[in-house]
Amino acid sequence: MKNKYVDFIADEHFLDCVANLHKAYLKAKNNITKKNFYTNKVDTIKLTFDAKFNNIDEESLIQAEILRQIDKSINNSIGTFHEQILGGINGFEVGNLSGFDIKAKDDTLFADIKNKHNTMNSSSAEALFQNYQDMLTLIKNLNVIGFKF
Repeated sequence: MKNKYVDFIADEHFLDCVANLHKAYLKAKNNITKKNFYTNKVDTIKLTFDAKFNNIDEESLIQAEILRQIDKSINNSIGTFHEQILGGINGFEVGNLSGFDIKAKDDTLFADIKNKHNTMNSSSAEALFQNYQDMLTLIKNLNVIGFKF
């Protein structure tokens, strides 16, 4: 039977990924309220200057900051969504904090997934490259002694 949504993963997996993302949206919206706003280490000095220099009342500024914090949480959840979607492709799996976001089960591909093209600066890219180099060296060495990674 042909998939209804996308052709590279099962419909059930796709819907599970969307459901997980929806839960993340709800959690993000419920976790940040005006009541706990100041417990999230908000820079009150910056907020004061923002209000004065931009002629914004305190209530509007707080609402905008709450929305910004929710958006930041959602962006992280979108990254998880991408990893889950790609991990559902036949022959691939999610890294689950293993030093990579997704990998081919036959160890021919390891990937770090980014939502936007400018997510990493050059030092982050270099550190990631070095981490993958080290991981590949370890896998090669383990394969030489007969241990399948």
